[in-house]
Amino acid sequence: MKISKEVASSEYYAIANDELKDEDNGIWSASLPQNIQAVWLERFYWIRWVDRLAEQDQLVQPGGKQFPAFYQAWQRLREQGYLSPADQSWRVLKQIETCWFGDESADLYQLEIEAWDCYMQAIVDYHKPALVITTLEDYEVMLDRLAGACFQLLPFLEDHHRAIARGFGIVDQFYNNLRDLGEDSHQGICYFPTALLERFGVTRQEILNVTCFENPGYIPLMQFWVEVYLPELRKQNLALMMAKDLHPAWQCLTAWFIHRYIRIEQVMRTCQYNFVEFAQRYWQVVRQDLEQQREKIKQSFPAQSQLLADRSEIAGFLKLVSPTSSGTRPPLQPIS
Repeated sequence: MKISKEVASSEYYAIANDELKDEDNGIWSASLPQNIQAVWLERFYWIRWVDRLAEQDQLVQPGGKQFPAFYQAWQRLREQGYLSPADQSWRVLKQIETCWFGDESADLYQLEIEAWDCYMQAIVDYHKPALVITTLEDYEVMLDRLAGACFQLLPFLEDHHRAIARGFGIVDQFYNNLRDLGEDSHQGICYFPTALLERFGVTRQEILNVTCFENPGYIPLMQFWVEVYLPELRKQNLALMMAKDLHPAWQCLTAWFIHRYIRIEQVMRTCQYNFVEFAQRYWQVVRQDLEQQREKIKQSFPAQSQLLADRSEIAGFLKLVSPTSSGTRPPLQPIS
């Protein structure tokens, strides 16, 4: 089974077919027992599907009304606790209604409901043409409201882990923004805060029309972004990695995501921060990596929970996050 086929990669082609992205984000789940994997893929599907719906309204059919209609239907579901007959056509909302609402479910899943509502409101605010982020603080608020909220509604998360899981989502979104610099610029999107661009003498338009590489301030901008700001963001937000009672599935997810983060940084540095060249090289590296991981999973059949990333790689990353950390994390426990 291809992960991408389960998480709406082929639905609502807003910016591009993100099949390879979704395979890379989700391959770690292929090592989970099928019943556990199914729960994760359902949540991934909700997040991806809604994001694509909003992107289609913004970029493919500007002024489209599908996401606003979905959002209004969600608000009615949250207020009423059930779907109105006119809203039954929304497949994702029917799944959410089954999972989170009915009887006493709304009380049991209140934290997930609040996280989903935060994510919905963030999409309304940030899926806009010509979006401009003013300051670094504004940028971090965006990371938190979009990805931080998403990570809080993922499954098998203890309540006392939700806040630190939100921090992991913030870091994840930064890496996704870094990876997608070329794709975003092509679509007229620039997430660099205006204050930061001004500090290094680079303009938003230079990022969008890809003339920034000729500006002597561009390399210092990227060195600050990747070598100074990113390490600080990691130190502030990756406490989840050291949680001693983290669910085994979350251990698999965080280990693989760290592998992805290291890969993004390595290729970006190899390309000397040229995000056009990065886009050409990076996905070739991803394809090769995924082929190796699929073979690793096949060889372990029947699937058992496992860390696809190398443990020394994880330890090295954690030492970068916290100089006082031992760089170790609790051993992976089997998933039953």
